[in-house]
Amino acid sequence: MKKVTKNPKLLILTEIKRSQGLSVAELCDRVGLSYMGIKQHCIALEREGYLDTWRRPKGMGRPEKAYRLTQTAQEFFPTEYSNFTTEILDSVREIYGPSAADKILFNIYRNEIDKLKAGVSGLKLGEKMRQLAALRDERGYMSEYYFNRDHGRHEIVEYNSPILLCLDRFPILRDLEKQLFERLLGVDIQRNEERISGLYKCVFRGV
Repeated sequence: MKKVTKNPKLLILTEIKRSQGLSVAELCDRVGLSYMGIKQHCIALEREGYLDTWRRPKGMGRPEKAYRLTQTAQEFFPTEYSNFTTEILDSVREIYGPSAADKILFNIYRNEIDKLKAGVSGLKLGEKMRQLAALRDERGYMSEYYFNRDHGRHEIVEYNSPILLCLDRFPILRDLEKQLFERLLGVDIQRNEERISGLYKCVFRGV
């Protein structure tokens, strides 16, 4: 596996991962390097296949150039052995029938709820969501808690999914993930997933 060896490059990849794409100027604000330093790193990362660019519309003036991750950049973020796990579940489905893998996944998520319960003990929804976001962040989901003033709702926004390959192969995981949030938070949850190029964003909103 090819590695980004310079820390500034990894910081750039991480900040872009926590977004839907960033310009050089926006990266300067987040990473704290000079404009030219950020630009040179982005050019190198694009040449190495980890970034691509597009022209992002602005309110006024010409569209600005922004960087986003490619699929190749996913190698720098946690995946929880998704390839191996997917192969196991495929084999279980093949040997024991179409519903066998779903039953295993259901059991895994039931146990995961039990493990997380102790860490989600707040009295108010915002407090519980902040606690759950911290636990999910430790597991590699790059989770952040927000109060969305536009919707008037509490949200957890995740910029990485360590089980992304499994999500694509076993769609039941999306429902199980939603149920996990609902059981731990005690409210109905909307789950909205966005994927653009190598960027991933999933919003869990209390309703």
